[in-house]
Amino acid sequence: MKSNLLVVLFFFGVLNFYAQDRLEIKKLGFSMDIPNNWISVNNDEILKNLDNYDLTDKQLDELLKSNNSSFNISTYTKYDSRKYNGIIPTIKIRTVSNNSIDSAEFLKFVQNSNESAKKALTNFRFIENPVITQISNNDVVQFSVQFSLINQGKQYEIKSNSYYILRKGYYISLNFIEEIGKEDNNSLFEKLINSIEIKK
Repeated sequence: MKSNLLVVLFFFGVLNFYAQDRLEIKKLGFSMDIPNNWISVNNDEILKNLDNYDLTDKQLDELLKSNNSSFNISTYTKYDSRKYNGIIPTIKIRTVSNNSIDSAEFLKFVQNSNESAKKALTNFRFIENPVITQISNNDVVQFSVQFSLINQGKQYEIKSNSYYILRKGYYISLNFIEEIGKEDNNSLFEKLINSIEIKK
């Protein structure tokens, strides 16, 4: 238990914020602008205090394979969930273990994994089917889906724009989520996507 906690704390240490408006994860070779005035769900004090730690590739690989093969890196919400009712525009960034060897195999994996989502989510459908596109000179799988959430008899239509960046042994998942017809954050989301740099 103690060693697992240390590994998690070490992983937090590889997150470095060089400015308030940019997230940089040096060990993953990933950085992206973050929206001004959105709420970060991260524990910023831990991140600040542990930025001197580093992980070897082996330690990083072990961490990415633990925690049910998924690790939440960062979540940003436009509004405070304690003060706001309804669907909040959200950006989720996480890593997920994956052993695809190239972009074509990874695209097939994403297509198959969305078949499971169709069964789990109400009215799930593609707005844009998964395709390979380029971000920062790297192949990335991009797709957009719509589905319904029902809470206390009220139905909400949700849109999620997703970008999956394949790395060695895992991928970085970025999801940009909002309620359809409520407000439009698409131009902001596009600006953040265009700010992504992949260096590794």
